[in-house]
Amino acid sequence: MSFTERLKEARISVGYTQQQVADAMGITNSTYCGYETGKRQPDVAKIKQLAKILKTSGDFLLETGFVPVGSEEDKTDISCCHEDYVADIFANFELLDNDYKNVVENLIIQLLDIQKKNQQTQTNKK
Repeated sequence: MSFTERLKEARISVGYTQQQVADAMGITNSTYCGYETGKRQPDVAKIKQLAKILKTSGDFLLETGFVPVGSEEDKTDISCCHEDYVADIFANFELLDNDYKNVVENLIIQLLDIQKKNQQTQTNKK
């Protein structure tokens, strides 16, 4: 199911009209309709806002493949989805210009440093 289909499904499941969602978001009805038809792409902040208004998650709307794990069968399903997700990330990375690739690489290095420091802090507290 696509983002547009999931968005519409979430809106209908809470019983809202397109206009009600648009009003709650502070955007025009035509902008919101564009999200549902795929003519417009909401940014990350708008996706978070949509998820909150529609009482769902960004994971559901974006179909990230995140599912709470219960059984071994679920783990296999998640593993498959995770591999597809990672493959999509790498494919998108390859589309970037070299300057943007460098930015992404630097961000990853910085995040790993922050994570390492946080882990060391947690270990020291124990």
